[in-house]
Amino acid sequence: MQKVSLITTVLNDEAGTQALLDALLEQTMQPDEIVVVDGGSKDNTVALLESYVNRFKRLTILHLAGANISEGRNFAIQHAQNSLIAVTDAGCRPDSNWLGEITKPLFADPDLDAVSGLVIPESTSLLEYYCGLLALPDHASKNQDGMFYGRNSAFRRPVWEKIGGYPVWLYTGEDSLFAKAAKEHGFSALHTPAAKVYWRPRSSWKKIAKMFFLYGKGNGRILWGDIKGCLYWLKYHGLFWLSLLIGCFYPVFWLASVFAAARFYRSVFSPALAKVGKIDKRATRFFYVPLITYVRSISTNLGYLSGYLEFKKDPSFKNQLDNYMAN
Repeated sequence: MQKVSLITTVLNDEAGTQALLDALLEQTMQPDEIVVVDGGSKDNTVALLESYVNRFKRLTILHLAGANISEGRNFAIQHAQNSLIAVTDAGCRPDSNWLGEITKPLFADPDLDAVSGLVIPESTSLLEYYCGLLALPDHASKNQDGMFYGRNSAFRRPVWEKIGGYPVWLYTGEDSLFAKAAKEHGFSALHTPAAKVYWRPRSSWKKIAKMFFLYGKGNGRILWGDIKGCLYWLKYHGLFWLSLLIGCFYPVFWLASVFAAARFYRSVFSPALAKVGKIDKRATRFFYVPLITYVRSISTNLGYLSGYLEFKKDPSFKNQLDNYMAN
């Protein structure tokens, strides 16, 4: 039976690291080794990690100051001893059967290359709860077919070797591009809802806006999306706020605000409400979902525009993307 290396990265997250390690101690199937890369923590994260060393079969703590997530994951896999790689993040709480479920399809089918699991929001407020529902990928969508994400995934080492690792030149969207490259190289992936990881969503409007902005920026840097669609929605955002402001002096302009709001509701809010409504029937969704969806729309599109302009201005982004996808 093949052995499993579990890898993760940490940075200044004592609480999140402890939650992850405690959850790993409860796994019904223990990993053969755990490799943790610390990106240069200034708090007590490293001391916390060291306090767990004797509680696992094998826990290796590596240090790579200043590393981003891609660099940390690549460094961890380079030092991992086994052929199957399981990945999760600090701040996540894997279900007690997670490791067994995320690797089961790989043990059962030697032709399968990667597996993704189900990420479930673990919230302490309604804002976190609805943010989690709206931030996670929809595995029922055809666009997510064959994709797997670093928060809850497992794959065979040759996948990582063939692609050339996670893209170190990306700050966000690195796991999406890694999965996309795997798919285009012909590697197969399966989604299994039985492999559950609980994740704490962002807890404030500012953090939510920043998260979606960075998601959008990462997509813009790899042209994952359509700049025309981005500009289309930014146009409506501008129309809404400009007409709302001018309407304070010339009320007739509020008709344009109503038109823009109706456009948002029909094309953005309504689908999000329908999606969330399949899971949550509470009336509170009619307040939180439109607000979070609006923040997601404007933040993601502004982020995409920022990343897209960086891509166009700096030739190295295109060169690195082309080389990565053709590796």
